[in-house]
This record gives sequence, C-alpha cells and structure tokens, in this order.
Amino acid sequence: MSFSALTPNLLGYTAAVASLHVDEVAVFGAASEGFSLKNINCSVAESVERFSAVIDAAKADSTPVRGYISTVMGCPYDGVDSVKPITVARLVERYLDLGCSSISLGDTIGVGTAKKTRELLAEVVSAVGGKGNMEQFQIAVHFHDTNGMANDNIRIAIEEFGVRVVDASVGGLGGCPYGGDGATGNVSTESVCDTITSLGGTHGVDLGKLAEAGEYIRGEIKAHDIKII
Repeated sequence: MSFSALTPNLLGYTAAVASLHVDEVAVFGAASEGFSLKNINCSVAESVERFSAVIDAAKADSTPVRGYISTVMGCPYDGVDSVKPITVARLVERYLDLGCSSISLGDTIGVGTAKKTRELLAEVVSAVGGKGNMEQFQIAVHFHDTNGMANDNIRIAIEEFGVRVVDASVGGLGGCPYGGDGATGNVSTESVCDTITSLGGTHGVDLGKLAEAGEYIRGEIKAHDIKII
C-alpha cells in the first residue's frame, strides 16, 4: 500500500511532503483545453509547465510522480469527439520526458467505447515503444462507468495492450464536478476484481474486506444523505 497525494503545483507539493509524508505525488492535467481551463484554470501547455517544477522537486527528493491525463476519450466542453488519440500519446511522451514514473489515462466522462479504447491505446503503445513497455512505464487506465462500458474497455486494455494498472474505487465512488451532467463516478473496485478474475489474472485484493468497506460506505451515504457525483 502507498499513500499518494494530488499536488497541482509546487506549493501543494511542498505542503504534501512536509505534512503528509507521502509515498508518491500526482499531477493532474487534461488532454482537452476546455476541461483544463475549468478544472485547473490553465491551458494544457501551461499545465505541463506547472508540472515540470513539481516533478523536478519530486525527483530531487526521490519521490515517485504519477501523471493523470483526464478527458482522453472526450471532453464535456470541447465535445465527445474532440480529443484525438495522437494528442494523448504526445502528452504521454511529454509526461514521461518530464520524469513521471506512471501515467493514468482518464475517461473522465465515461464515453469510452471498444473502438475508442483500441485507437487510444494503439497510439500510446507506439509512444512508449511497444506493448511490453505498457507495464514498464506503469500506464494505467481510469474509466468512469457512465454508459456501463468501463469493464469492457478494461478487458481490452488488459488483454490486447498489456495494461497492468487499473484505477477503481470501492462502490464506484468518486467523480468530477467538472465532468458535466450525467457523468457518473469511477468504475467499482468490486467489478474490476471480477473482470481480472474472469481473465485468469490475480489482483491481490481481500474481497471480504472490500465488501465490508463497501457496506460501511453505503451505510454512511444513506445515513447522512450524501450526494454522490
């Protein structure tokens, strides 16, 4: 288990390292201009410049950095077909050049399909130098399950492209306030574990404890009438 903190700028990085004693930090950008402006109030190019200072500081401290790229398959502001796979692949190259040790590709609004997944990952495979390097560079996929396609896309990523890191959350919790109307939360850890098992793989998750955590969270949500985005 590792403790990771989102650090959008150098000030955030310094605070996280000083007070939280993190094992890893994460920078988070987007592949689309509209989402980048709404989410972190800067252009895609400006976000990369911000991240370079964070990554340089992290490298000096020997702290691993994970790079998140949102809206890799569509943007709620620029359009669902506005993001091209080659654009994402070039960002992946840029993040790796800066020094990210892992990169997560986020279908932030859950518009990913089998076709989009294959097209995107084909470009990313080319960018990192071949299928075998998807694991070496810890290329992760981060699907939201808005249209119920997340696990189908995860299956493609694992089987066809050698992805070995999949983001998920207990009960599918978590979303983004800038994801637009109708964009539901992350794919659930429970269903991802089922998908991995069905492929003959192993995930190392204690399913009993996972079920307990899910039951507790659902109880808290109900008791406090919490709205899930």
